[in-house]
Amino acid sequence: ILDVKNNCTCMRVIDQSNAAERSFVVSSAWNEDGSLFAMVGGRSNLAIYDSRLSSPDNWELLFSISLKATISSLCWGPSVKKGLQYLAFGGGNETVAILEIKAREQTLWETVLQIPCNANINDLVWNNKGLICIGDDDGTVSVVDLSYLKSGKAVSEMNYNWQRQGVISQTKLTRNLGRNAITSLCCQSPSAAFDINTLAVGGSDGIFEIIDLSERGQLQAAPK
Repeated sequence: ILDVKNNCTCMRVIDQSNAAERSFVVSSAWNEDGSLFAMVGGRSNLAIYDSRLSSPDNWELLFSISLKATISSLCWGPSVKKGLQYLAFGGGNETVAILEIKAREQTLWETVLQIPCNANINDLVWNNKGLICIGDDDGTVSVVDLSYLKSGKAVSEMNYNWQRQGVISQTKLTRNLGRNAITSLCCQSPSAAFDINTLAVGGSDGIFEIIDLSERGQLQAAPK
């Protein structure tokens, strides 16, 4: 963890290495308000830290999960309310898992949703409108509407049909299917001045696209 205000001085080292085999950190991210920090590395070990304290040395490890599949990307969902957060992760098992985290007096977590894909997952991004975008090895970007998770209710308190509708209501963009891997996704954040709902998509074919997500029934290139 580096302090960019102090000549990028190292503030803490979080060791995810494993002496028995080659391992490395694959992905990491803070949630929207900076109170939680997630990282996956080592032998696909997912760790969640309470990062509210200014000094990383004092961060508390809330929990860690040992995963069977190799994880290549993770991202946080938009903030719902204090104490309720959602984290998405996916990789070599061709599935995106959605973790619900209740960080109150006692931190509880459970996998509340799994989104199947047709190839290994390379990148994930979740915009503040509740759309999660999934880039895979087969040249496909899947856009899934998970806006119902912003209701403020835990999934266990929701109607099951909400969950089912979120999974089946997918929009897909394919580019050079089977001959291209989607390697980079990024959503543009809206501002107070104007509403933005665009997605940047990069792939191994060397093409970079800006996609308009405002029409959920179809994907189209944004005007230049």
